[in-house]
Amino acid sequence: MSKDDDFVPVGLDPSDDDIHVVGPEPWWREAWYFEFFDPTARVQFQVYQGVFPNAGRGDLTLYVFVDGHLRYELMKMDYAIPRDIWRERLSFGPLKLEMVEPFARWRLRYDSPRLQFDLTFRAQHRAFSWAEAKLWMEEAAGGEQSRHFDQVGWYEGWMNIEGEEISVAALGMRDRMWGWGGRALWRGYLVLWVPFSPELVVNVAAMNFADGRRHLCGYLHQGNERALLHSAHLAVTWSERRWKSIERVDARVIDMRGRSLTLSARPLGIIDTSHHWPHRFDHLLFSVGEYECREMKGYGCLTWSFGTADERLSVIEF
Repeated sequence: MSKDDDFVPVGLDPSDDDIHVVGPEPWWREAWYFEFFDPTARVQFQVYQGVFPNAGRGDLTLYVFVDGHLRYELMKMDYAIPRDIWRERLSFGPLKLEMVEPFARWRLRYDSPRLQFDLTFRAQHRAFSWAEAKLWMEEAAGGEQSRHFDQVGWYEGWMNIEGEEISVAALGMRDRMWGWGGRALWRGYLVLWVPFSPELVVNVAAMNFADGRRHLCGYLHQGNERALLHSAHLAVTWSERRWKSIERVDARVIDMRGRSLTLSARPLGIIDTSHHWPHRFDHLLFSVGEYECREMKGYGCLTWSFGTADERLSVIEF
């Protein structure tokens, strides 16, 4: 892609990668998520930082696994922040986020006794907004509106974990959200999102809502063309040893151009954030998934949420 504007998603503009004016809801939220798996260094990295300005609270969840072993974790949901935090919402704790170029480049720095890092994220593709898939809460009226976009990119830099220096160079992803609204109606979802390469990306978000609505967001990116999903069949195998954890997902997706892919995923390091959030009451688990498709291997987001144990679905079909 030749111009920064080429990375801006349909329906948004460059200012939407900046911070947003706070809405009136008590749990109005703005959050940033960055994730990658470096297959050479065997590093799994996930960080989620957000603010609730109207509640005067901030949160930060950061996990680093190396060769399958958890080396650093932080899950702090009760940072005290001023209601008028404005631009400092990007750096109220040990993590400092900096938008270098909207939708094109971000910088992440971290300063704590056990972990330091300096990483850059460079966009590889145009960001994808859930509004493109006409998700109802993206355009909802009043307090039900909530916005989301995500993007594939390249991570590069270094991290130091307890004195061990590690170089990073890997494909990964990030996402952004602001608002709350309709997200309060989430009853469960499954996200599969993997960049096998810049030429092949699968993005699936299958969502169920408490009022009975269901929605499929996502796309297939093959070659130089991206098309929205038309349908998805997701078969979930739950772990016998870990009742909250997925063991494997087998998926078949078809896009609006009729192109289909079959792939499978298994989680690597699993992060359980269930019932830590002050504004939600579901079981929410993050992981990096190891994906296989057409004899290719890739690494990407594998995230799932459910309300109760009885609501864990074994087959999800849209």
